[in-house]
Amino acid sequence: MIQRLRLGSNSYLLQVEGGFIVVDTGMPWEWGKLGRALRGLQLRGVVLTHHHLDHVGGARRLWEERHVPVFVHSEDLPYIAGLTPRPPFPLPGLGAWLANLPRSLPREALTPVEEGEDLFGWRVVHLPGHTPGQIGLLRGDDFIAADAFLVRNRGPQPPAKAVSADLPEALRTLRKIAALPFSTAWVGHGPPTTHEAVRRLVERLEQRGLLPS
Repeated sequence: MIQRLRLGSNSYLLQVEGGFIVVDTGMPWEWGKLGRALRGLQLRGVVLTHHHLDHVGGARRLWEERHVPVFVHSEDLPYIAGLTPRPPFPLPGLGAWLANLPRSLPREALTPVEEGEDLFGWRVVHLPGHTPGQIGLLRGDDFIAADAFLVRNRGPQPPAKAVSADLPEALRTLRKIAALPFSTAWVGHGPPTTHEAVRRLVERLEQRGLLPS
């Protein structure tokens, strides 16, 4: 079972053996909505797909209340733990403050994960570019794609350059995603989409010479 929670970005409740895991935790001020959605559920862990504030905002409060492991990629761990400042968003005067608004998690709360690891029956997929350590999760026909691409009215779109750490790498990641075996992709922003739609996006980028080799 996959349940989409519409917060500042999409969060997902995934039913696993023995309970649930939550993927991403919304904006810092959305804790009430997230907490209500998780009330009464046996929570086995939290997965943070990347360090941006709309994905990690409720993570510190959730860890304080539930004390479940929080899984992150090793390359984004320093930002989430407060060891390294997050790069500023492109907002003059506010960019650095806004990017670093989420409360840091203590290092002991965080469990680093890498490409190919198994998390409660889901396979970790490293999706670098939007952030260095962005990850997705793959199981059967379903793929949690985080912000590797967006879904708008016209279908899947690449992540915005302004909020991507390395846009060429993010575009290369799209090719990696198109090669994965899934039917439905669940994204951080927008409704779910299909593997075919993602494949068509990659083909358009290649035809326009926008996809790095």
